[in-house]
Amino acid sequence: MTKLFFILTFFFQLALFADTDIIYDIRGNSPLLDANMSQFLDKWRINTVTPVQAGHYKNIIVNGNTEKKNISLTFDDAPDENNTYKLLDILTSHHVKAAFFMIGGTMTDSNITVVKRANDEGHLVLNHTFNHPRLSDLNESAIIDQLDHAATRIETITGHYPILYRPPYGSINARVVYTVNDQGLTTVLWSLDSLDWTLKDPDAVVENVISNIRNGDIILMHRNPTSVGALPKVIEKLREMGYTFLRLDELLGIKAYR
Repeated sequence: MTKLFFILTFFFQLALFADTDIIYDIRGNSPLLDANMSQFLDKWRINTVTPVQAGHYKNIIVNGNTEKKNISLTFDDAPDENNTYKLLDILTSHHVKAAFFMIGGTMTDSNITVVKRANDEGHLVLNHTFNHPRLSDLNESAIIDQLDHAATRIETITGHYPILYRPPYGSINARVVYTVNDQGLTTVLWSLDSLDWTLKDPDAVVENVISNIRNGDIILMHRNPTSVGALPKVIEKLREMGYTFLRLDELLGIKAYR
């Protein structure tokens, strides 16, 4: 029965997302990046998005509706005992709801408190695997175990079993895509990389985001000091530009939990 529910949810979400015709390329750049990193990112982005745009990979989300000035903030690699709390404080003060793709294996001891807080304050607590492997390096059973173990941990804490997940490093291949689709899960990537994981200057992150923003963008950030420093200005400047922040499920018009 559970497997049937996942499969039905998968096709329901696929039908909803079919209304979005344009699949973006992934943006995000900075003059502070060295040539090797820029080359690496360009190659990864092309190799990842091209099969999605061509229709070879199904049920992979890169961006939302491109006709409206709605955008969504997403944060990877939570929880921790410091930066996740600070990000939640900033989001609360600016009245923004976000999605946190969390690592199941770090949800222990005091970290459970911040997971509960994110959920209780109306943010999405979503799946970022159990211990952050490259899913493209794993076999089918290991992929399923990583995702189900993390989702079960999240459900134990929040009461919600997420059906949206983000692969660590954005690392996918045909085996990953077919395996997670068979489980009734939806892969959520991003269309705008803030580069907060490699840039240590919050102002450089802000400049990158505001210079590359588009309607329907899913913005990738992380729970690190750079994102904490950049987030207030990112929110303020994008609002000044006329953008509205929606929670990820609202941006996409799909369910986040089973």
